[in-house]
Amino acid sequence: MKEERRADSRDKTGPDRAISQSVTRALAVLDLLADAGEDIGVREVARRLSIAPSIAQRLLATLEAGGYVEHASDGMRYRIGYRAFQVGRMFLAKNDLRGSSLPELREMAERDQINAYLGVMRDGAMVYLEALQSTGPIAITSAPGSRGALHSTAFGKALLAELTDDEVRRMLGPEPYRALTAKTRTTFGSLQKELSEARRLGYAVSDQENLDAIYAVGAVIRDASGQAVAGISGAVPHSQLQSKDREKLRDIVTAAAERISRRLGAAPAHLRRTREYSDKQKDPC
Repeated sequence: MKEERRADSRDKTGPDRAISQSVTRALAVLDLLADAGEDIGVREVARRLSIAPSIAQRLLATLEAGGYVEHASDGMRYRIGYRAFQVGRMFLAKNDLRGSSLPELREMAERDQINAYLGVMRDGAMVYLEALQSTGPIAITSAPGSRGALHSTAFGKALLAELTDDEVRRMLGPEPYRALTAKTRTTFGSLQKELSEARRLGYAVSDQENLDAIYAVGAVIRDASGQAVAGISGAVPHSQLQSKDREKLRDIVTAAAERISRRLGAAPAHLRRTREYSDKQKDPC
């Protein structure tokens, strides 16, 4: 019996004995290949993950056998495989959020000439589920599956505004935050006022904070329980942007977010506000 217990715990790590070290490492390999933007060899995988080359080789061979990674054309390096793509596509296919959002995103891109984005908060970042390009001058650089910063994107800030200040601090980690442009807010103090405004107004703004010369508005999408489950944003060139254009963009994005939320079963906005007020009256603390 003692031997069985030892064998069962060899592949566990950390205080939670239910976590498999081998699976954790394999997932780290997939994350590395997905984020690298280039094909990577065994030794480079080992170096970046601080594991032995022999372990990296076994992990890659196992993932390759399952179709989750594949050899690059040079036969030496690796890239993400077709099975990883299929799993990702199934997430989108089974996600009502995407189906409910696409009509609104298409209308923003085609009718309103606004670049439209849909994303969810995962692991301290925004993960893009959709990015639709308008016929305007902004080039889409964020493909589905890519990650964006919470503190600099409009829909990231809209979702951060759903959290308390303490939760935001924990989510963003130590300061300074990464500067994407010269206007990126890199401290909590500089971000806090914007989040307070977003809570009051129901939308957030990224004014050349994530990309130079780009102005964006973001709003949250809510499910039937009223919880914020995702965010959408619309982006336009900052040049020659008038105040009336900012107001129009705000109205388009917030109205689209409201319609998507209604499709997901959320109560109308005015009813949600009434319930929130009632809850505060019952529990003023």
